Amino acid sequence: MKSLTAIASLLLVPCLAGAAPTATPAEKAKAPDALKAEIESLKPAKVAWRAIAWKSCLLEGLKESREKNKPVLLWVFIDRPADDARC
Repeated sequence: MKSLTAIASLLLVPCLAGAAPTATPAEKAKAPDALKAEIESLKPAKVAWRAIAWKSCLLEGLKESREKNKPVLLWVFIDRPADDARC
């Protein structure tokens, strides 16, 4: 049984030692830039809803919709706690 434990530990130690390679200072300096580039590559190139000039004031939105003869999309979000009693 001791030999089996010794063999298992001999196989496991090199795997653990190789699992966490240390980064050089140059690699650490590039990490934020590389991470930002990776994040940007995951974003869709052009999303239609990002091109919309959203209004935070309902009156401004209604005025612009009348001027351009376009419909209004009203997004309402009420932040209420889950334990709040509702009718």
